[in-house]
Amino acid sequence: MNRRQFVQSTSALVAGLAASAKSIAADEPAAEEKPPIIPVVMAPRKDGVEIIWRVGSYKKGHVEYGETEELGSVQRNNGWGLRPAGDMAIRVKLDGLKPGTKYFYRIVTESFSPKSPKTSKGEIRSFKTLDPDQKETSFTVWNDTHQQAETLKKLTEITPASDFLLWNGDICNDWRSEKEIVETLLAPEGLDFTKDSPLCMVRGNHDLRGSVAAQLQDYAAMPEDKPWFAFRSGPIAVICMDTGEDKPDDHPYLFGRVACEPMREEQAEWLAEIIEKPEFKDAPFRLVFCHIPLRWTDESTDKGYDHFSKRSRDLWHESLVKWGTQAIISGHTHRPTLIPANKDFPYAQLVGGGPKLSQATLIQGTAKGNKLSLISKDLEGNTKHEISFKGLS
Repeated sequence: MNRRQFVQSTSALVAGLAASAKSIAADEPAAEEKPPIIPVVMAPRKDGVEIIWRVGSYKKGHVEYGETEELGSVQRNNGWGLRPAGDMAIRVKLDGLKPGTKYFYRIVTESFSPKSPKTSKGEIRSFKTLDPDQKETSFTVWNDTHQQAETLKKLTEITPASDFLLWNGDICNDWRSEKEIVETLLAPEGLDFTKDSPLCMVRGNHDLRGSVAAQLQDYAAMPEDKPWFAFRSGPIAVICMDTGEDKPDDHPYLFGRVACEPMREEQAEWLAEIIEKPEFKDAPFRLVFCHIPLRWTDESTDKGYDHFSKRSRDLWHESLVKWGTQAIISGHTHRPTLIPANKDFPYAQLVGGGPKLSQATLIQGTAKGNKLSLISKDLEGNTKHEISFKGLS
């Protein structure tokens, strides 16, 4: 074969291989486009929020933010002299923001590769900080979703934009892996559920269960870095308490793994102090959120677990009465219930529904003028319970 014949033969072979590859590529399905990363806005405060997002491998990240879509500010430091990073999720805490202000932001994720680092920027989104001085406010409550996909989808669909969304415990059955925590808490089922309302999370008894329950704190941001906290949103003062397990600490089922009694006692001391602060002491409306109710319709029965948390109530009741608590909002029983205030318990008890579509409820609260309204609805929009209060000051 002479040189010309060799070149012609080789060119034909290359052209044939290219055509064959093109044909195979045409027959193969296109690679699936990766879904967008959905950040979760948690732990709203009057001066900031925490933004958390999932990652598939070890990466670092930061948040660009500002009062306009031009952004302009960057938060890179997590406070310990290290860049926010993780192999499951990245957390960035924003501080020093203005109350009641809309901020725009986007997440930036970066690989650690020294040779060919890759940077991925999310879309520009927004959140609003809490405002203790605004004249009206609104919020929404979920509870006992227990990783039920259809219930979560429906709740996300019908939840209106509000100043905060409160997930009132038992978001899981029990925690078996960190991956499960991330998939359950951070944009579960790909749902963008904090797009219009920043998230506050209260733990339920199931959220203390499982082999990696202690790792929940790595992914669940809290305003005060503890699972109990308080804040003002307009005329409503909100106190969130952790009722812990529904069994005593020495119950065989718990394998000696919980220490809820000292936690409740610590909260009792904290509660006695927080209710004396001016922003809580002078609030027109006063609500407490906790997963296990502090009251129940029949407190004489014992079925192996607590329908209500008497251990918590015995420690907290005096401060709750002194503060002028108007209502306790809870979950746990999977039975939508309203127990009015009475002489012995001058605070109402409102309880949400269960994890199934047919059981679940959406509780909405609105404070405007001299009225606070609480409405519990099923997922079809039918009112289950409704109660209202006049301002205390």
